[in-house]
Amino acid sequence: MKKSFFIILIMIFTSSLFAQNNAEISSIYADEELETVKKIPEQLYGLWEGKDRYIFIEENPDPNKSPEIVVVLKLFYGWYYDRAAEPKEISDAYAKARNDGTGKEAQHITMEINHINGSLKENNAWEITLNYSKYDKAIIPVAVHNDKMYLNFFVKNLTFDEDGNPIITSNGVWRGNIVTEGLKISKWKEIENIPAYIVQDNKYYDVRYWKTDMEFSNENAIFEYGNESYYVPKHIISGENIYTCVTGKRLRVRNPQPSFVFNEEDYYFNEDKTLMIPKQEEYLVKVADKKTIEDLIQIVNSQNSKRKPPQPPYFEDKNLDWHWDVIIELQKYDPYVQAVRQRQKDRGIEHTNQLAGSSSTSFENHPFFSYSSIFAKILSRSSDFSIFVSIY
Repeated sequence: MKKSFFIILIMIFTSSLFAQNNAEISSIYADEELETVKKIPEQLYGLWEGKDRYIFIEENPDPNKSPEIVVVLKLFYGWYYDRAAEPKEISDAYAKARNDGTGKEAQHITMEINHINGSLKENNAWEITLNYSKYDKAIIPVAVHNDKMYLNFFVKNLTFDEDGNPIITSNGVWRGNIVTEGLKISKWKEIENIPAYIVQDNKYYDVRYWKTDMEFSNENAIFEYGNESYYVPKHIISGENIYTCVTGKRLRVRNPQPSFVFNEEDYYFNEDKTLMIPKQEEYLVKVADKKTIEDLIQIVNSQNSKRKPPQPPYFEDKNLDWHWDVIIELQKYDPYVQAVRQRQKDRGIEHTNQLAGSSSTSFENHPFFSYSSIFAKILSRSSDFSIFVSIY
């Protein structure tokens, strides 16, 4: 009885602790790092194109419902476009083709957008939450620069001088985010590690953060390497997960690494230098002259009306001369060929003649019969294969 009582008491304590932890994470998101966006930002609105897909983002006509993302996949090396995810209203308005490369119905994926704070102005960084079902979702941090969308980027809190003026500089601590595979129609595994950069003039330190189940803390940890020391956040939240750079309750960064060369020319920055994007290939590019769902449907229909040209033949088309007269002459004096033909006669040449619809003599002397019968015999008895090889 006492044992059961203690077990129940432990379960109540752990559940209350878990609830407290979740509540604290939510408060951190709402007050410090994320800000819920009620309207889709203009920077995200419209049609986007990538190597393997089109993405269309717009408001839901019903203001009481969440917006749904439209995903068109480029299948079969880009030859066929599949409307993999779209609202039901679009599926009803525009018939969806059925074939081996598509599903019966498109997926319905709602989305939520949270702005990543840390900038005096809009830093063009958001977390897009894709809800695949009631219990299944994915969070994708994205940043937009010059109508191009990136998945790998860093954000920095804006600092101020003594007079309250913002300090526009690349120096400071840049928080990384989970780098995902993009806006997909299914969930993938969670990211285990994210980076943070300590930038100081022409060098930077790369601090590794790993996923943890610790309770979130606003404390700072100290990074020390040689004679230099810097303060960095003990915990970073990205994708609703907590990442840490310390072990347990310690406040010293574990396993510090030497610095690397930093060059501002290798990165894109926003106006107040609170968003930093490595100069690499973008994930998506906004289609400037296409802004509506009708434009996307036209692109899909135009592409799917194309037909791939037939594959060229492996060998050139030529008029082959088999020299049947030479073949017939050779088989007359080849004892192996004669032996094969004799065994065929003994086993029922009459049946073969009935199928051919001709007499035994005329069919037997035809060049096609001679070699077709030899080949048939080879297939029926492997011992005759060597005979066939010797003939050729």
